[in-house]
Amino acid sequence: MSDTKSFYQESVEKLKSSLKFCYSIMDELFTFIGNKQNRYYVWTAMVYTQTGKPFYYYRLCLHRTTEELFEFDLDLPRVDYIFCDEAFAYNKMYAKKAIQAKGAMTNIIENLNSQLRDKIAYLVRRSKAHAKSAEWLDYKLARFFNNKNLYG
Repeated sequence: MSDTKSFYQESVEKLKSSLKFCYSIMDELFTFIGNKQNRYYVWTAMVYTQTGKPFYYYRLCLHRTTEELFEFDLDLPRVDYIFCDEAFAYNKMYAKKAIQAKGAMTNIIENLNSQLRDKIAYLVRRSKAHAKSAEWLDYKLARFFNNKNLYG
């Protein structure tokens, strides 16, 4: 199980160092682990190269705070612009670099979130299939994002 997670982390580092990226699209979604009082957040990002090829990143967090977003940002390649919604953390973190507009970019990241909820049963809303442990949810997310980066 840890092999998948470490493979994801190694591939993220290789991508950051070998390619030039222009912009990213970011969002977050929440889920539960164990019970409905134990909320977790999944930060997601699609980062685009100069040729328009997307690469996918995620981070599983306990809180939806600027500190957690900062930790996620350390894993991401540097970009000129970030498309995001109007969540407080983006504005605090990225200021003028963040473009907070509804439209095509929002639809793209929401499509990714929809795929996550569709492919990972732990993320389905209004279901008893929520994750029983953060480790297993992280494993499922690493598998999903490895596949997205390898096979599109």
